[in-house]
Amino acid sequence: MTTRRYESQQRAASAAETRARILDAGQALFVENGYSPTTMQHIADSAGVSVQSVHLAGSKASLMTAILHRAFTGDEDFISLLERPEFAAIMHDDDTDRALGRYVEFVVTANARIADLHHAATLAADSDRSIGAELERTELRRLDDIHTGSGWFVHRGLIRGEDVSEFADVMSYLTSPQTYRYFTVERGWSVERFTRWLRSSIAQSFT
Repeated sequence: MTTRRYESQQRAASAAETRARILDAGQALFVENGYSPTTMQHIADSAGVSVQSVHLAGSKASLMTAILHRAFTGDEDFISLLERPEFAAIMHDDDTDRALGRYVEFVVTANARIADLHHAATLAADSDRSIGAELERTELRRLDDIHTGSGWFVHRGLIRGEDVSEFADVMSYLTSPQTYRYFTVERGWSVERFTRWLRSSIAQSFT
């Protein structure tokens, strides 16, 4: 490896680390303090970088968008949930009952990670149209994944093919971050209680 190539890789790694710190700081501040009160200087101070570095990373709205992408999918690039290896492994489990349990745990874990951020973004959308548009795009992708993924339930004999649309509507509500947050934050349910309720509610949706 040439010195120039090595130095280029080092710069890229350093830039990626700085961006990750900025996004981490932004996410924590948006959730804790709200989107509007959080300034670029606040993000810089929390990330331990200059405010110029934060501005170079993007506008506040674009940072929120990047944070949402990362929280929902694990990185800033959108990849359908159905294409992610960890989710595909669940769907390929030969034991349907075990697969359902793993699916519920996957959903609960994901919503525990994103529910507060999603709530902060929803509030921010009142003052920033671009964030509202991103939330809408994210929700449409989620609904599309759920509708497509409902074919798995048909294949396993849990629902009828003609019931896919109705089942997908029910699943979109049951598995949403808003539903998770309502029960675990607003109603004070434990995660364990919510997990049991979600598993039971999904089972009751089968025909």
